[in-house]
Order: sequence, then structure tokens, then C-alpha cells
Amino acid sequence: MKEVTKTMVDCSNEPPTNETQPLVTSSCALFDFMVFTVIGGMFCILGLSGNILAYLVLSRDQSKTATFYLLKSLAVSDSVVIISAIPLYILDPIHLYTGYLSGYHKFYIKFLPYLYTCFLIPFTLSIFLTVLVSLSRYYAVCRPFSSLRVCLTESARKYVIYIAMFSIVYNIPRFFEYQKVFICDGPNKTVEIFETSAFGDNLAYRIVYAIIIYFIINHGGPLLCLALLNYKLIQALQSRMKRRALMGKGANSGGVQQDTTLILVVVIFVFLLCHTPTFIDQILWTVLEKSARDCGKGLYYYTAISDVCVILNSSGNFYVYILTSKKFRIILAQICCKYRFGNTSSLTEPEHATLLHKSPVHNSSMSPNMTPPIHMTPIKSQNQEVLSSKTDSEHVHAEANHNSLNQSENVDSVEQKRVESLVVAMDA
Repeated sequence: MKEVTKTMVDCSNEPPTNETQPLVTSSCALFDFMVFTVIGGMFCILGLSGNILAYLVLSRDQSKTATFYLLKSLAVSDSVVIISAIPLYILDPIHLYTGYLSGYHKFYIKFLPYLYTCFLIPFTLSIFLTVLVSLSRYYAVCRPFSSLRVCLTESARKYVIYIAMFSIVYNIPRFFEYQKVFICDGPNKTVEIFETSAFGDNLAYRIVYAIIIYFIINHGGPLLCLALLNYKLIQALQSRMKRRALMGKGANSGGVQQDTTLILVVVIFVFLLCHTPTFIDQILWTVLEKSARDCGKGLYYYTAISDVCVILNSSGNFYVYILTSKKFRIILAQICCKYRFGNTSSLTEPEHATLLHKSPVHNSSMSPNMTPPIHMTPIKSQNQEVLSSKTDSEHVHAEANHNSLNQSENVDSVEQKRVESLVVAMDA
């Protein structure tokens, strides 16, 4: 076993390198290469391209609501997570397995603590953005007349800045979790690596910061919050589908509001699925011995899989949008046709121009409130008037139910204007 110390070591009596036990065995190098470089690299490529396309599609929205602004911010944050994961997870296994990229390996050894912290900052930001966009959707769907400022784009911008600053400050202690050490790598030969420092291995630090605070801020708190919000959104979605079924409009004709709610439900579910292993990994690193993290041990493999799950979560939202949103698919097709053929004449229907629902405009030269000229009004008999009165009453009742349903579906667009006017009045 190679000797590891915190100062320069005497390696004069060290056996040749080929007689020492390697830090990473060939089987572990192959595992890391397949899991991180091959599978994780594929997630990174698909995720970056998907997040760019998602940002372009969401930018086509004309309503400027908080939900879509936060989804765009989430796409940017997820892209930064993926970019920071490439030097941390994807590239170094290439050297360990193939021997290539030796120059990068030296860079990786020297800057590992900084690469790790630069990954955790956007990682934390993405977690909070997921909670924030879910909270915004919850207020828009379930409590449209409460805490109206949450649904404003201007307020959403401020919240994004606040949580970005918090993500930086919160992760500062991560810079001190590792320290430089020297190991013998043959006779009179040492190499410089990083291992967890006394600060990073301190039991109080591991319990208070890595478990309790991490649970509240990075995992358990957001997961519990998202689970509750997801439950409420699912209830609202089911209630809306039942109402539409009673109206005879079909469960799948809920418009873009149902579309957007379904997107958020699936995004939250994927988040819960991908982030749960990372929290379990934090607990295992604390309760198990340090040797359990070594190559060949179960924790070594589990940590790698949980890290790739985080990359998967940051790469998957675009594909969730495609699977759950018809409007998203239509606008994506418009963008693809524009860059391929130079026009989108076959897809430029007015109702497809935005992700948000617009009220239909009747194509008529006469206003609905106008009364036809007297010579155009037919003369009705008494029986016809009674029958017409009953029919009109039925139509009025049906139209009232239809308008009530449409009013609940237009919360994002109509309520946005009302909220902005209220806020201007309050500020004045």
C-alpha cells in the first residue's frame, strides 16, 4: 500500500512502480471510463444541445410570465452544471483507462477541489430554481389570488439573483474539504494529489454541514417541498381534467395551462428520482469508514452512479418538455424548419405563436354586443318565443360554465396583467 502523508516523504526505499499497488485498478478504471466518460459524456452532449433548444423554444413565449422565465433560467443553470461536470467527471477517466490526456490529468490533480466546488455552485442553483418554478406554478394554478407578486417576472428575476448569490456563499466551505498531499510513486519519486483534509473529515463538519445543512438546503428540504407541491399540482390537474370531462370537452383538451402543469409534475418527479441517490451517498460517506470509498468497494461504485444521476437530471428537462407538451413540440418544429428551410409558413398558425393560451377572437364585422337592425329581426310567434327562451337559457348556462373554465385556464396571462396593475397602484 502506498504511503500517504501531508508533507514531503522519503521514497528512497520505495519499490519500483510496477511493484506497488495502483491507486485505481484496471477494473475500476474501466468502470469509471464507461460510467463517466461514455454514459455521462453522452448525457452531457444530449443535455447541452437539449438545454439550448429548450431556451430557444421558451424564448418564443410572448407572455413574459414568471414560469417561463424561471424555466429559461433553469435551462441556463443546468447547462452550467453540465459544463462544470465535463472537467470534473468526464475527461480524467480517459487518462486512467487509456493513458491519453496526461497533461490534463496533471491539471486535474492540482485543481480538483476548485473543480468540485465550481460544480456544486450551479448544482445548488438548479435545485433552488426547480423549487422556485414549482412554487410559482403552484400559486398560478392553486392560489391565483394569493401572494400575487410571486407570479411577476420582475420578482422572479430578483429571486434568481438572490439564490445565485446564496449558492456561491453556501458552497465556500467546499474549497477547504481537500488538501494537497504527496505519495511515493517509485524510488525517489513522489507525486502530488488531493485527499480529504482534516477539516473535510471532521466529524462535526460532516454531521452539521454535509448531512444536516445539506439535507435542509440541497436535498431533504427541497425534496419534501417539491413532493408537496407536486401532490397539489397533480390534484389540481386531475380536478381540471374532471371538470373538462363533465363539460364534454375531453380530458386532453385542457389547453396550455394543463400542458404547463403536466410539464412541472414530470420535471419534479425526475428531480426526485435523480437526486435521492446523492443524499443517500452523503449519509454513507459519513457513517462508513474511509476505506469504504476505495476502489473496488461498494461505495466507490455507488458514488459514481449517484454522480451520473445528477448529470442526467440536468440533461433531461428538454426531453420532458418534448414528451409532455404539444405546444413545445410545435414551436420546436417551427425553429427547426426555420433553420433548415428558411421559413415556417406551414406551421405559423396564430394559436401556435406562443406557449400561453390566447382567447379566441371571432372573425366578424359585427360586435357581439351590437343589436341587428330592426328590419333584420325576425318576427316570432308566442310558442317560438317560449321555446327560444328555454333554449337561450340553456345556452347561457352552458356558456357560463365554459367561461368559468376558460377563466381558470387563463390565470397566467390574465392574472399577470391584473397583478402588474395592482402592484403599480400599490407602489404608487
